[in-house]
Amino acid sequence: MKKIKFFLIIFSLFFFSNCGFEPLYSSHNKNNEELLHISVKNIKDRSGQILKNDLSKKLNPQNKKTITKYYLFVDLVENIEEMGIRKDMSATRSHLRIKAEYKLQTVKDGEIILKSSTEALSSYDIVESIYATIIAEKDARNKGLKIINDSIINELAIYFINK
Repeated sequence: MKKIKFFLIIFSLFFFSNCGFEPLYSSHNKNNEELLHISVKNIKDRSGQILKNDLSKKLNPQNKKTITKYYLFVDLVENIEEMGIRKDMSATRSHLRIKAEYKLQTVKDGEIILKSSTEALSSYDIVESIYATIIAEKDARNKGLKIINDSIINELAIYFINK
């Protein structure tokens, strides 16, 4: 049994080193340098402010001073759909759908080099306490924005790897 485990470990080391596998966020990856040069433009509403701050922190975690080569423009659209309708026509559950359309534009000539969209769906319960419902909606919104943030960062990283 130990021989089989040893063989599998050795085989996987050779396989992954020869297949071109490279972690997306490895320290010597060239896309990390390019991500530092992206400036996130202002996004409307409070959700936009939260997303802009999160994107900026992920793109430049050490907050290094760099020359801006790219602008990232993001448009957010939120939609709340009430589900779980009772007999008295009141809702017991809501779905919060956040859609983000974004584009990456060069500073030099204004060329749009990447245009895409992503969306997130979060749900929350509507309870009798208004305060609890507001907090649940806020939490669902933050979770949805985190999903969108991660999706945008991953797509940007993949773009710069394949560039």
